[in-house]
Amino acid sequence: MAKFKICVTIVLSFLVLTSCIKKPEDVPVENLPPETYCFISHVDTVDTVPAKVTLYWIGNDPDGEIQGYYYSVDNEDTVFTVRTTETFTFSVSEGDTYDFHCFQVWAVDNEGAYDPTPTKVVIPVRNSPPVAFFISDMLPPDTTLTVASFYFGATDIDGDQSVSGFLYRLSTEPETLLHYVPRDSGSVFLTDLDPGERTIYLAAVDESHALSEVVSHTWYVKPVRGQILLMDDANVNQADLFFRNFLDTYYPDGYTVFSVESGLPYSFRDIDYMINNLGFRLIIWYTADQSEHFSNVVNSFSTYLDSRKKLVLISPAILNVLMNPAFPPSPFARNYLGVDSVSAWDKILLRNEKLYPVISGFDTLSCSASIVSRLDGFLPVSLCKIIYTLPTIPARWQGNPACIVTYPASDPLVAFISLQYYALDGNNNADAVLSKLITQELHF
Repeated sequence: MAKFKICVTIVLSFLVLTSCIKKPEDVPVENLPPETYCFISHVDTVDTVPAKVTLYWIGNDPDGEIQGYYYSVDNEDTVFTVRTTETFTFSVSEGDTYDFHCFQVWAVDNEGAYDPTPTKVVIPVRNSPPVAFFISDMLPPDTTLTVASFYFGATDIDGDQSVSGFLYRLSTEPETLLHYVPRDSGSVFLTDLDPGERTIYLAAVDESHALSEVVSHTWYVKPVRGQILLMDDANVNQADLFFRNFLDTYYPDGYTVFSVESGLPYSFRDIDYMINNLGFRLIIWYTADQSEHFSNVVNSFSTYLDSRKKLVLISPAILNVLMNPAFPPSPFARNYLGVDSVSAWDKILLRNEKLYPVISGFDTLSCSASIVSRLDGFLPVSLCKIIYTLPTIPARWQGNPACIVTYPASDPLVAFISLQYYALDGNNNADAVLSKLITQELHF
C-alpha cells in the first residue's frame, strides 16, 4: 500500500511539473526562392552561334514547385512562359560579322517568389549569308524572244525570314548596276532584251546586308524580225519546212519564229507580252494532230484580235479542246473562230482526196500525204465565210461540214483551218491558197 502511494505521488508531481513548462511559439519557415539555369543547344559554352538559336532553361525550387519563367532579350520587355525552350532569331549589326546579345531568364515558384539572381547568357551571334537560287521548274526556255521572266528564292541558316530581298543584273549591264527586288516579289519581268546570248546574275541579301554567293543563268534571246510571228506548235518536220518556205517566198523581208512544241513559257505574262506587245500584226499558229497549246492562251488572243490584228490558226486538235462535249464550250470558238458546233469529229483524208472551194478564186486542194488523220468538220456561225468544206464523196461524215473559214465575213480577222494544212499540197498550190487567204481575205 505504501508503494502505491509513492507511485501516485510521483505521477502527480510530474504532471504538476510539466504543466508549468511554457510551450515554444510557432515560427514560420521563410519560402526559399527558386534557382534558374540556361544553356544553348545543350552546350554550356560556344564561340559563336548562328543568328537563329534555340535556348533551353530549367528551374529548381527546394521547397515548392516551379510555376513558370520570365525572360528578356537585351533588357527589353519581359515575357512570361511555361515553356522551357524557345528559338530566337538575333540580329547582327550592319557591317559586323558577329554581335553579342544578352538573354536573361528567371523562374517563379508556386508562392510567387522569383529567382533573385536571374541566369544570364551572353550570346555571340555570327551572321551567316543567305543562299540564292533560281526556281528551276519556272525558268524560261533556252531560247526566248526579247521578253523573259525569272523566279527566284533564298534560304538562310539564320532563318529564311531574315532574307530581305535580291539583287540582280544582266550581262549587258555594268557590274556596278544592281537592281533590287523585295523578297515578297521574288521575280523579275524583263522586256526589251538585247538579242544574243544573255546571262542574269542573282544574289540574295539579308537584313544585315550580308550577300549570298552569286548564281547565274544563261539563255539565248532571239531578235524580233518583221510583223509576222510564226508559232511552231507541232513536232512535225514537214510542217516546219512548209511554213518556213511559205514565209520565205511571200514575206522575204522577214518574220519571227517561236517554238512551243515543248510547251508555252512557264509565265503567261511572257507569252501575253509576246502576242500583244512585240509589234506583231499577223500571227500564224499551227499545231500537231494530237496536241496543241493555243487553248491555254485564248485570253491573250482575245486581246490581240480585239486590237484588229490578224490570226491564221491551223489546228486539227483545237476544237477537241474548245468544243469538247465533256466540258462547257469555250466562247472563243464562237466569238473569234466562227465555230457554232462540230459535226465531224476526228475524221481522216486519204491520199489524193480533194477539198473544193466554196467561193470562186481559190484552187482545189489535194491531199498529198498517204493519210491526213485527226481533222474536224464544223458548222460555222452565220457571220462566218466558208472557204472550203470537206468533200461529199467519199462521205465519211454527214453533209458538207466546213474545214477552212474566215471570220467575221465582212471584215475578217481570223482564218481558221481545222486540219493539217501542210499535207494539202498535192497540186503544189497550198502556199498560193494560204497567201490568198492572208492577202485577199484578211487584208494583210
